[in-house]
Amino acid sequence: MKRQKLWIVTTLLTAGAVCMTGTLAAADAKAQPKKAAAQPAAKPAAQTPAKPKTLNEAFAFLPDVLAVIGNKKITKQDFLKQLGNVPPEYIAQLQPEMLKAQSKQMIDMLVKAEVLLTVAEKAGYKSSKESVLAEFDKKLKAMPKEQLDMIEKQLKLQGKTLDDIKKQLVSDPNAIRFSAIQKYVDEKIRPNIKVTDADIEKFYRENQDKFKLPESVNAAHILISTMPDPNAAQKPDAAAQAKKDKEAKAKAEKILAQLKQGADFAKIAAKESACDSKKNGGNLGEFQRGMMVPEFEKAAFALTKPGELSPVVKTQFGYHIIRLNSKKAAGVAPLAQVKETIRGTLLNQALGKAVEDAVEKAKKDMKVTVTEIK
Repeated sequence: MKRQKLWIVTTLLTAGAVCMTGTLAAADAKAQPKKAAAQPAAKPAAQTPAKPKTLNEAFAFLPDVLAVIGNKKITKQDFLKQLGNVPPEYIAQLQPEMLKAQSKQMIDMLVKAEVLLTVAEKAGYKSSKESVLAEFDKKLKAMPKEQLDMIEKQLKLQGKTLDDIKKQLVSDPNAIRFSAIQKYVDEKIRPNIKVTDADIEKFYRENQDKFKLPESVNAAHILISTMPDPNAAQKPDAAAQAKKDKEAKAKAEKILAQLKQGADFAKIAAKESACDSKKNGGNLGEFQRGMMVPEFEKAAFALTKPGELSPVVKTQFGYHIIRLNSKKAAGVAPLAQVKETIRGTLLNQALGKAVEDAVEKAKKDMKVTVTEIK
């Protein structure tokens, strides 16, 4: 789902965890085995610290109570639950100071979530499985059909359905407990957020770099393949491959001559091309530099007029004849094209600030104590 469709509580509760686990994953990716330097035989090997076996051991520096908001406590166990199944050995790869810094950030997120939950509950918003499902269904109904279809297709590829997601939601204690936050934000904060056309135009003027469009072409092609038959019992020898290459080139040259005489490109593509695009008359759609193999890209972008044909082009796949359908110069997307995207961005930014302001205002009226991490 698009980011604006995600629950506010997800942002508040998992931002710290995502930040931490992202750092851990990056550390894991960078950790490569190094060749040990030669050491004198008589010198004993250095002792390596024992790796933590559990998350509780990895975060041994955390106190049992991390923060107190009024009469509510955020405990170390609450903190660890947010990390889910992060392997303890990932934690061990972080430098102690970095681990503490990430922990402080996550605790701050948990405090903000608890404060906002308290505000929502005082305003009469209650958490329940029913409210979680009602909010989920409400968001599904508000989605464009195309977006909902795309989500269902993606879930199907994972062997899941929307009902499976609902079951996951109602089995998630955090989703249930903090569902009141979502409803409070939607009904008490979001309606006060306004983005005007003037705001959108100002953002567009001041952020032209964000809307740059690279040069692109829309083209079709016919491919005469030189690739070995994948079903062949054995790989062809050099002589056989050279013969196939020569025949493919000759066939491509013959087709190019026919096209120059006015033959129907789509019909020939459907009959002769070895590319799946033959089903669409050889059309590849629009593409930018860097999306095709170099030889193909160079030939395609060298074309200047719609309908223009390239010479026969050789690539690792075989011989191509490329026809230009249209070409767009590099430029900046028009405001009309990006207006709603900008509106969504500004709404999300304003909502985030409004939620943050609400939390800070509420904290002044509450007794909030955060335990110092040493």
